[in-house]
Amino acid sequence: MHGRFLIALACASLVAAAPAQAYWGTADVGNLAALDFSYKLSRIQMRNAERAGQRARKASPAPLPTEARARQTAAREMAQAYPAAQREQAAALFETLLTKYGEIEDRFGIRRGDIGGALAAFVAGNLMAMRQQPFPDAHFAALVRQMREAVASDPAYRRLDPVELRRSYEQLAIVGMFMAATQMALAQQPDDGLRERSVTAARRYLATVIPGDLDRLQITADGLSQR
Repeated sequence: MHGRFLIALACASLVAAAPAQAYWGTADVGNLAALDFSYKLSRIQMRNAERAGQRARKASPAPLPTEARARQTAAREMAQAYPAAQREQAAALFETLLTKYGEIEDRFGIRRGDIGGALAAFVAGNLMAMRQQPFPDAHFAALVRQMREAVASDPAYRRLDPVELRRSYEQLAIVGMFMAATQMALAQQPDDGLRERSVTAARRYLATVIPGDLDRLQITADGLSQR
């Protein structure tokens, strides 16, 4: 069943309270591109991820351990990419989005701090923004298992200590929620300029994770694959 993705539902109160433009502020959408997780994620190859999705239906590896840092540190780090006058507002929004992501973890039975789940939210939120469509709820659990296995088999992640993994987890979850919330807001209040910027940004973010033709991506009961 292709329902509205629960990340968007978790953001519903934010969307109802503010217009779509408020999610980006007056700063360029490219501000989030300053995040430093791309060198880690680019090692996840699509063929490996597809095989992981097929295996994940039978078994799923244990989540990699993360260690909570001071209160939602990534939110304030990410806000530094914005002009000084907007940083407090941006940090507050990012902290709220990370808190809302915790509701997604609870809803899907994802262990708090599971970076595989955060990576799945990142992929799902950016797919929503790139396609300007809801994400099929029924396939999210499979995507989480697939991304968890892809991360667990990636040497770049295994070299990270739990504190650094937590940093990446927070960044991924915030960006995924941010993109999903913006897509939902645009569905309610169209804005051609914002839509174009969000689609462009989503493609750039997904390209840090998924090599190849992004237009060939598909979500099935096995997770993410390229047709």
